Amino acid sequence: MMMDISAVIFATHRIRLLPDEGKIPWDEPAFSQRMLENHLSQDHDWASRRLTVIEQQVTWITRQLPGGARILDLGCGPGFYTRLLAERGFHCTGVDFSPASITWARQQAQAANLNIDYIQQDIRTYHPTEPFDFIMMTFGELNVFSAADAQSLISHCAQWLKPDGKLLVEVHTFDEVKRQGMAQPGWQRCPHGLFLAEPHLLLTENAWDEEAQTSSTQFWAIAENGCTTRFGSQMKAWRDDEYISLLGDAGFTVLQRPDSHTWPVGETFAGKLFALL
Repeated sequence: MMMDISAVIFATHRIRLLPDEGKIPWDEPAFSQRMLENHLSQDHDWASRRLTVIEQQVTWITRQLPGGARILDLGCGPGFYTRLLAERGFHCTGVDFSPASITWARQQAQAANLNIDYIQQDIRTYHPTEPFDFIMMTFGELNVFSAADAQSLISHCAQWLKPDGKLLVEVHTFDEVKRQGMAQPGWQRCPHGLFLAEPHLLLTENAWDEEAQTSSTQFWAIAENGCTTRFGSQMKAWRDDEYISLLGDAGFTVLQRPDSHTWPVGETFAGKLFALL
């Protein structure tokens, strides 16, 4: 959203996101290309974990499945998991909203002669035609959705799995989502970045809604000419027992909560993410 800088200066303290500001614009082509650059970086874990971490997670996933299982990765990004799993003989489908990530994933699969089905779509509107043995949502994907959307997604996953199928969700702890909402406002100078390709100032403000258990963040990217673009994001916090109830209401029974040695999350997210199978 484009806006005048005065709207930032005289804004009320309380963050109020418009209905279309609940998520970062993953499907906007230029934004998704900049996001892809962050996914591919091995210098940090912010967009995707480093490949050394992903490889350890894939090794654990492989041990949970029969050979040749059909796998669905919801929010697959540039296909790091699906590529490694396909190399191990699994039949993989990846769904993501980012056009740049899906294009890159398809190119990588073609170059490696891997038959992976990549679909560029919002996972909330995706509906497969055949059931899966295993469905996965990693890196806190579930937390970026409202409670109603999360419940719908988990319910859909239950419908899309074979009778003995398994669901893996990697989620944020309640405390981590609240911490993000309680974080102090900040700013930084960016020669280029995720929100703008040109030099800009990036202002950040956060809010925590105790009643809704939701953290909100507003980003203001201010270009050299003073033109200001606003982005917003929200995350839903769930307590451990609420995750169990969310899954149980859809008919799932939690079999495992692997520890950090079995399911590493990377140094940046130690104690902030965990997996449930």
